Amino acid sequence: MLTDKEFLSFINDKSLNGSLEENLNKIIDEEMEKSEEEMDTELIEYCLDKLSNLEVETPATEEKKGNGDPHGKHIKLKFKKFIAIAAAISVLLVGTLSVSAVVFDGNLFDGIVELYNDYIRINFDKTDDKADEYQLLGTELAKELADNGFSEVLLPEAFFSDKYNITKMEYETFEYINSVNIMFEYKNKLGNIQISEYAIEEIVPDVEFLNVTSNIEEIEIGNITVYCFMQNKSAAITYRDGLSIYFIQIPMNLDEAIEFAKTIK
Repeated sequence: MLTDKEFLSFINDKSLNGSLEENLNKIIDEEMEKSEEEMDTELIEYCLDKLSNLEVETPATEEKKGNGDPHGKHIKLKFKKFIAIAAAISVLLVGTLSVSAVVFDGNLFDGIVELYNDYIRINFDKTDDKADEYQLLGTELAKELADNGFSEVLLPEAFFSDKYNITKMEYETFEYINSVNIMFEYKNKLGNIQISEYAIEEIVPDVEFLNVTSNIEEIEIGNITVYCFMQNKSAAITYRDGLSIYFIQIPMNLDEAIEFAKTIK
């Protein structure tokens, strides 16, 4: 994290002459416009922390001056912080990888999927997949998920056979994301289904997967595109439905995973 002295020196070098709040927002905006490789995530984190401190110190009466919503600044700052943190995580992840030429066969699926030597990035933020119907909402699992905020779920019908035993379900709620992790056993091995539901379209992210050891198989199920591939010895299945992103890790080979994914409804 930067020190205050280092930050003041940075402002002087850039010849910024606005208020502290204006300068902080300007710096964040400039950094967010840069590529992931050039973005200074430490500087973004410093500016966000300072903005948060300024927000706490600002009296409520000052917030209400003008015609704007007194809560608007708070919401905007929280949203900006969420986006910045997501970008920073992406930079940190990419920075730890040695990215080389594509070695997978096939095309890049119209730019939605980027393939590298041992990892892939799926740009779910560039898609708008949304199912027309949900055929498994009458199941006990779907009802429990609905009770916890997941009203529309798109899951493989095969998962509801007696071959799969749910062992644990964990829910997490953040300001802009609700998630659930469904852990299960299949043939005495562990797997999991993770659903992440985002509050608004603008924050649906791209997603990166490490240790990819196979080509990607693309399956079309109605309006939904499902991606299947291997991560070491486990199969991975992922897809987007509306504001939700699904990730399934399951102990089976790729051919079996494809047949499993074909039952999504």
